[in-house]
Amino acid sequence: MTAIRKMKYNKKGYDFMARVHGTGEYAEAIILWKLDSDDTYTPIGKIYKTTTAACGTERDTATWHHVQNASPINKTSWHEAAKSLYRVYRKEAA
Repeated sequence: MTAIRKMKYNKKGYDFMARVHGTGEYAEAIILWKLDSDDTYTPIGKIYKTTTAACGTERDTATWHHVQNASPINKTSWHEAAKSLYRVYRKEAA
């Protein structure tokens, strides 16, 4: 059975909750977002645990990304990946 853990981020106008499934490079998180005035969260998509693209002699490092099977150059935290996902979500909703 896969463990599910929850993480919250509520700063700088963002209110995210992540429900993380899996561990290591196989982890993924369902991202939920809400307005300050709302009582309930709305699912906006998933973010994925991956590794950064190795550059030169630097080794790849674990990171979160809003695109599955992509290797970003910079390491990002889960809430930074959630912000990127939110920007994509807002564009699609418009």
